[in-house]
Amino acid sequence: MRKAAAPSSNRSRSAGEAKASRRAVGDELKPLRSAGNKKVLGWKESVVLPDLGNIRLPAKLDTGARTSALHAVDMKYSRSRSTMWIEFDLPDIDQSRRHRFRLPVAEHRTIRSSTGTAQIRPVVILALRLAGQVWATEVTLTDRSDMELPMLIGRSALKGKFVVDPARTRLAGPISSTNHVGAPVRTTVIKKPKSKPRT
Repeated sequence: MRKAAAPSSNRSRSAGEAKASRRAVGDELKPLRSAGNKKVLGWKESVVLPDLGNIRLPAKLDTGARTSALHAVDMKYSRSRSTMWIEFDLPDIDQSRRHRFRLPVAEHRTIRSSTGTAQIRPVVILALRLAGQVWATEVTLTDRSDMELPMLIGRSALKGKFVVDPARTRLAGPISSTNHVGAPVRTTVIKKPKSKPRT
């Protein structure tokens, strides 16, 4: 007795499912540009800080952190009447120069790092320019020498504006490899020690 052939509808359904699966995989590989009315950005983007001489530097977009943070060293406080000011150095990415800035302190806040360490940091208000948008947000100043990137942009700054795709980078454009500073308080060139000739 001959075996009955499988219904053609099953074969066509299997082919259709395979085609749909391939199409779904292809869609995952396409770059994400928008989610509703919000732009999609990668976890690493280039940001401009107009309040710091239009400095451009790479930043980590981290929805796991609430507050944004900027790398700052050699911080010193001063008071002018009722306003507390802070001066700090922001080194170039290649550590060849340090740029000195002075900003009013909005407040001090206890921030718990990803390692669980609590730290009291000064908070300043900075304008950010990213992916065609400019807005002001709170930024804490802290030494990020042990971090890969000099700035972290937290979810408070991103909320309502962007969606972050943790698998992508540079969706807003090329990442800046060095700082570009317009008008700092002072710029210091870091002289590297000359290597001694081998004998």
